Amino acid sequence: MEKRKNILFFIADQLRADSLGCMGNTEAATPNYDALSEEGILFENAFCQSPICVPSRCSFNTGWYPHTNGHRTIHYFLEKEDPSMMKSLKKNGYHVYLMGKSHYFDRQDEAEMAATCDLEYIGCEMSTNAIHRIGQSVSKEEISANPYYYSFYFGEMSKEAAAKTQDDLVIERTLAMIQNHELKEPFCLYVSLNLPHPPYEVEEPWFSMIDRTSIKIQTQPIEHLKDKPSILYRIRENQNLTKLTEKDFQEIKATYYGMIAKLDHQLGRVLGALKEQGYYEDTHILAFADHGDFTGDYGLVEKTQNTFEDCLVHIPCIIRPAQGTPFQPRTSSSLVELNDLPQTVAELLHYELDYTQFGKSLTALFENEMELHEYVLSEGGRIQGEKQAMEGYTGKASIYWPRLEAQTRMPEHSKAFMVRSDQYKYVYRLFEKDEFYDLTADPWEEKNVVDDQRYRLEIAKMKDWLLKKLIETTDNVPMKTMLPGRTYGEE
Repeated sequence: MEKRKNILFFIADQLRADSLGCMGNTEAATPNYDALSEEGILFENAFCQSPICVPSRCSFNTGWYPHTNGHRTIHYFLEKEDPSMMKSLKKNGYHVYLMGKSHYFDRQDEAEMAATCDLEYIGCEMSTNAIHRIGQSVSKEEISANPYYYSFYFGEMSKEAAAKTQDDLVIERTLAMIQNHELKEPFCLYVSLNLPHPPYEVEEPWFSMIDRTSIKIQTQPIEHLKDKPSILYRIRENQNLTKLTEKDFQEIKATYYGMIAKLDHQLGRVLGALKEQGYYEDTHILAFADHGDFTGDYGLVEKTQNTFEDCLVHIPCIIRPAQGTPFQPRTSSSLVELNDLPQTVAELLHYELDYTQFGKSLTALFENEMELHEYVLSEGGRIQGEKQAMEGYTGKASIYWPRLEAQTRMPEHSKAFMVRSDQYKYVYRLFEKDEFYDLTADPWEEKNVVDDQRYRLEIAKMKDWLLKKLIETTDNVPMKTMLPGRTYGEE
């Protein structure tokens, strides 16, 4: 009987696709991601289904879109009866090890935990993370006097603080489990880190690794652009970053790239341990991120819940299949979604998903290029009065305040859907002006041409596709409603 393959998920938080060398970045330092992309398949046009973490993680763990069961908010995790990749792996005989942040299911429910994994290790709750070192006694005067206050920039982290971060503890435990052969095969090792999630801070040697003078600021500040979503103007006003110079934003981005360099180092350590202990060749490796980050684009930092600039929704995705799997090391330019992961994993590990989902297997692209998706979908925001879809308003002492305050307003926090092809991007916005970008002529999405009649047919086509897609994926009928003793066939 053929030995069953293992699987490693290596998941970054808030990693932009254009931050990796293999994606064309000449400013960052990502040798391990780059080497993995040459050894496997680099999906250079991969997109997440939400620009924030929990909806995106719920989506790529189920193959459902955020709207399918309402998982489109930062606080609404999967319900007990909801499926997930980890549950599917457990049902099919895999030993599942959750290392780091999961952020998609209720960890406090013992039954849910038992159905999801064999072991979970979260390290610590980011006790040294700068966000949690900010007191609630900061005065308005102090905030006003510090132009960096809402920039998420904290610069160089001390080595003492860095040694106690959740990521470092998670990686150390992961390495020990590999080196001590604590993993029972076949295993699923789900390593999910915080890097490079803001605040922008990292210790040496990564802090000084990036040449600040090489950093390019590609976009104009949002106030110089017309007909962009209103939440961007509001966050820019609230963040009060107009005092920051181009050099300041270069520093922010260089620190972000330093965080990515450390993330890349951690990836290399995990892959190296798998090689040393003889697991590597028999392990499918999937490296990706949940969503991206502004990192100074449009004069903004962090993210939004309901805008879909490529810096937020275009994410890296690399798959290195285990030995014996037919594939051609290559770069695929086909449009793919994170939603495609559950079906991909099921095909790689030879089991069937026992629920309705909407992804397509990326194995179809392992050897040949084809059109897997005509368009990809991402979504976010809320309807009027939908308070449960908000994060909750906090005082100005929180560096999240600029975004949280904007999310209390309409049309700023209006529901929206992005439809993207390889050439165009259309965004349907419920309570304000739609968006349309010709990405060939305007790759940084600075000119909203939704009113340009030259694009009316393409816009109409994308609207029709969105309507059809929403009808197809608006809900799912649970498998438990199938009647025993009946025969069911595909029509």
